[in-house]
Parts: sequence; structure tokens; C-alpha cells
Amino acid sequence: MSRGSAGVTGSEDGLAKAIEIVVTPAIFAAAGYGLDRWWDTGPWLALSFGVVAFVVKLLVEWYRYAERMQVHEQEMASSRPSERRGIHRDTDLDEPASLPTGVSLDVDADAESSSPRGMAETPQPADNQTGRSATARLHS
Repeated sequence: MSRGSAGVTGSEDGLAKAIEIVVTPAIFAAAGYGLDRWWDTGPWLALSFGVVAFVVKLLVEWYRYAERMQVHEQEMASSRPSERRGIHRDTDLDEPASLPTGVSLDVDADAESSSPRGMAETPQPADNQTGRSATARLHS
């Protein structure tokens, strides 16, 4: 079993945290019970001290956990070779010769020639009847 930075295994650390979460409110409840007996106030101080100590202990453990996870995520992110994924990832692939004329795998070239709908427009020869050029759209 791997050991943490303090030399304690994960199960031992978990057991220590569990005992701490139970014992701390019990100590505060016992102090409240002593004050209840001294001031004759009933169980209210014991209950309130115990509940407040339990809630505070849970909040402390939650924030410690969140901090440990943030450090762990930063360590994982720094050990990755690259944060670039998908289309932004550099590849060693050359453009295949079988691509149609005017179509490339270059993202920048596609972005310059794309229409608002995300489809590249290729000018076509002029229409004989109207004299205007038609535009064909290539679906990428």
C-alpha cells in the first residue's frame, strides 16, 4: 500500500479522520453537558456544542479535501504532454492525395473560406442563361 507524505497509509488516515469527526463533537458535547449541569440549563448546551462542533469539523474536512483535489488536479495537468486536444492537436499526418481539389485539412484555410453556416463555398463557372456565377457548397 502506498504511503502519503506523512508516512501514513490511506486507510490509517481515513480511520484517523473518522475518529476525529466523532470524538471532537463528543468532547464539545461533554463540555456542554458540564455547563448544563453547572448552570442547570438542561441538555441544550450539550446538544448545541456537539452539533456546532460536528458541522464545523465536516466543513473543515470538506475544505481540506477540496484543496487536496485541486493540488492533485494541477499535478495531473502538469504531467500531461499537452493540453491541446481534438482538432487542435498536432499530428504527423500529411494531407492525403485523395482529397478533392480546393479541400484541405488545414484548419486556418478552412476557417477563411467557410461560410457563416460552416460550409466552404467554391465558385463555379457562370451560368449561361443568367450570366451570373453559381456557388456550390462543400459539406465538411
